[in-house]
Amino acid sequence: MVKFDMGAAWDDATTLVKAHLPLTGILAGIFLFLPGMALALLGPTPLAPPANATPDQLATLMMADLRQQVPWLLGIAIASTLGSVAILRLWLARSGTSVGEALTFAFVMIPTLVAIFVIQSFLFGIAFLLLIVPAIYLIGRFSAVYPLLADRDLKNPVAALQGSWRMTEGNGWRIALFVILFMVVLFVVSAIVGGVTSLFGVQGSVGHVLASAINSAVSAGFGLLNTAVIASIYRQLTVRADGGIFA
Repeated sequence: MVKFDMGAAWDDATTLVKAHLPLTGILAGIFLFLPGMALALLGPTPLAPPANATPDQLATLMMADLRQQVPWLLGIAIASTLGSVAILRLWLARSGTSVGEALTFAFVMIPTLVAIFVIQSFLFGIAFLLLIVPAIYLIGRFSAVYPLLADRDLKNPVAALQGSWRMTEGNGWRIALFVILFMVVLFVVSAIVGGVTSLFGVQGSVGHVLASAINSAVSAGFGLLNTAVIASIYRQLTVRADGGIFA
């Protein structure tokens, strides 16, 4: 069993991003940056609560705002998932591939991705009901699912989930901690950038367009780095048949 090394994984993730930035940057721009810009510039305006709103009014307003945002957020989630899978394909395909083939691969994988989403949602739902600790553990154990799809061209969602479970055996907590630490940094940096750019201007102004571009660029950058993180986890844990580590 390979013992997961967080430091080595982070170094590998940053190396992946730097080494393949010209190609993956295009995909990140299309699937990670543009959807965020579309939401910011074309999406529904957030509902502002009236002065002296009651808790019930605030709750109703929040639900109404969520309902109008959900289709957009779902579209962004779909685009980011397809982009991440295409990028993983470029990075992990053993025989090498092109951007066009990687995109085709991602779209062909849509039924498998939907099935994985449904199964994972069910499992994470049960884990959250039990307590948050089991849900955190599942983050580590299922971290290699998408890289497995990209590397081995798996169409069976159950096989991908089982493969990730086997690969991460004995490393679930280390990987979960690694992923969560990254997500905390992402949240803090995004919150700081969002707080600063919120001062640029109201929706419809030039300042708002600039702020949206900055926020979307930060989000796309973190999305690309997050994809590199799960790729690095997979690369470190994968052992070839000849006993060598994935390279």
